[in-house]
Amino acid sequence: MKLTPMKFDFTNFAARVAELNRLHKLAHELSDLRLRTGKAEDIERWEKAVRDWKEFSGFGYPETKFYFFENQTFLAALSAGDADAKESAIKFLEFDPYYYRSGYIKSKLLVRLKHIKLTASEIKRLQKVVCNAILSPLPKSEFKYYAGLLKNVGAPEFRKELQNLSVPSVSYLKARQECCLQEVYWRNKR
Repeated sequence: MKLTPMKFDFTNFAARVAELNRLHKLAHELSDLRLRTGKAEDIERWEKAVRDWKEFSGFGYPETKFYFFENQTFLAALSAGDADAKESAIKFLEFDPYYYRSGYIKSKLLVRLKHIKLTASEIKRLQKVVCNAILSPLPKSEFKYYAGLLKNVGAPEFRKELQNLSVPSVSYLKARQECCLQEVYWRNKR
């Protein structure tokens, strides 16, 4: 995979993220099974699934997998509004990979995107990213940064889109939606 200081090569990235998500889901399914049965072979299958997920995400080898987005050169370019860095950061958030430290990396990207000039197209894409984060069943410790991004992408008309978002009746998903609605409301009151 060829990398430059600002632009990430997304060749095969969708397939890598799909495999990462598959391994993560398998680890959770096997975790439930091992808790239900308590059998040694189920515990071993779960442990192997967790090892596979961590290995694939680059847990032991951070320079080899998804950690390009933590690179200080890349983050400085993003903060400066570099077009290639913006595109790479937005694509990463659109793919929304879930792995060790991914929430930390996403929070860094979201903070920088909140403070730079974005095109109308980039704003629309990031609004969709926020909607997907609201609906994600995965833990989102970085969710406050998604809401904070609305300071830059939360136009008044986006509030209506958030209100009409079909959110399942799950308390934490509804809380995410309400958090974003409040952020857009207060952003436009100032």
